[in-house]
Formats: sequence, C-alpha cells, structure tokens
Amino acid sequence: MQGSTVARSYAETLFELALADRDVEAYARNIEEIAALLRTEREFRLFLATPRIDSVAKKRVVREVFSGKVPDRLLRFLLVVIDKRRQRVLPAIAEEFIRLVNEHFGRLEVDITTASQPDEALRTELKRRLDALLGRDILPRHQVDPRIIGGVIIKVGDRIMDGSVRRRLQQLRRSLLRAELE
Repeated sequence: MQGSTVARSYAETLFELALADRDVEAYARNIEEIAALLRTEREFRLFLATPRIDSVAKKRVVREVFSGKVPDRLLRFLLVVIDKRRQRVLPAIAEEFIRLVNEHFGRLEVDITTASQPDEALRTELKRRLDALLGRDILPRHQVDPRIIGGVIIKVGDRIMDGSVRRRLQQLRRSLLRAELE
C-alpha cells in the first residue's frame, strides 16, 4: 500500500510538471520509455537499485543518458527520485502517471479478451462500440484466452462484462442441474 501511495504522490507531482510544460503527451511517452528500460535492461535496473553506488554517480549517468532526450523538468524529476532513493518505484510512478494522463484526456483503459486473435476490422468495431457504450475514448488492451471458447470478456476497472461462450455453457450446465426431472 505504501509503495502505491508513494508512486501516486510522485506521479501527481510529475503530472503537474507536465502540465506546466504544456507537453503531457511527451512526458507520458518519456516516462513509459524509462519504465520499459528499467523492465528490460537488467544492468541499468541493477545500477540504479544498488545501494553501493552513490547517488552522485547514478545522477551523473542518468544525466548523460537522458539529457536532451527528455524535457528538462522530467530529467530534474528523475534526479530528485534518485536523491530520495525512490528509483525502484519508477515503474509504478510511470503507471500512475499514465493513469492520470488518461484521466485528464478522458481516456479509459479497457481489457478485451477474445478466444482468438481479432482481426483489425473486429478491433475497430469493438473500439467503436465501446466508445459509444462508455461515452469515452477507450484504450483497448487485447488479450487472447482460448479457454473462453468464443465471445468476448470486457474488463473496465473492476467491472467485468462476460459474454464468453464458456460462461454461457456454465450457466446452461447450472440450469440443467437445477431443473427438475419429470
């Protein structure tokens, strides 16, 4: 819980910096790239996480790597994160920041699960219908789960709309088991 509170607090600060620079989308791209770098580049992640390397050396490397590639305030934000020894929370900060950006622009992340990989026409149609149904611009995240047999499962926040064949078969099974035999 504390980690998410810390991440949220830093993300809110970063969001205020992005608004001040009037370049929220660039900040979003940059912080996502930094979080991806931490997830994929083990050496970089270990370098920042290792307590044996002092913060001066870490900040020097971060300046060399990101100077001129990210907005100046974002770079200074990263340096403060290192000063406060919160660099391990950077991926969570990025996640919270993206949530704030999406909220700011009225976008909504939606998980869409289908039994097989949907073609582009189906993806477009699902997005169009969900935009209309939810009254917001959605950001679909497609997943494939062959266990649902067919249909679609849509997850918006903590709300799930299950239109899968698997669920329908389970409902039919329950109904048949409850039915009275003549």
